[in-house]
Amino acid sequence: MSEPLRIAVVEDEALILMQIEMALEDAGHIVVGTAVTAGEAIALIHQTHPDLVLIDLRLGDGSSGLDVANAVRTVGGITAAFMTANDRQLSDDLNGAMAVIAKPFSCAVLEDALVYLEECVRRPPPGDLVPRGMRVAPDYLASFAEMRA
Repeated sequence: MSEPLRIAVVEDEALILMQIEMALEDAGHIVVGTAVTAGEAIALIHQTHPDLVLIDLRLGDGSSGLDVANAVRTVGGITAAFMTANDRQLSDDLNGAMAVIAKPFSCAVLEDALVYLEECVRRPPPGDLVPRGMRVAPDYLASFAEMRA
């Protein structure tokens, strides 16, 4: 593995948050912080400027992960990926995020997704095959195809 990714996790379910944190750390990455609401997440992003933000769609206090993804785009230089059971609520372009990982997910699905996301951030383009349980936004897939050409 190259330099570990610095990852922020935005998730309002405590047990899922702990599972994600453990999987990230077991994979050798650094969790720079966690948030349960969009407001907390946006502040965390500005404070830590992570490489990757993993975002649940429905957050605490009724806030939305869509607001977090919008904030990631305005900061720039950060990759956003949703982790949600509500992926049908996302637009075809994944509302500007690079990918979505479908919940519920197994540890193996999360590990495969992390390898792919690490390649996207550290060594683009990633491998040709998108891992099972993951969907990548068409614009990103097109940009990866251009890099390969």
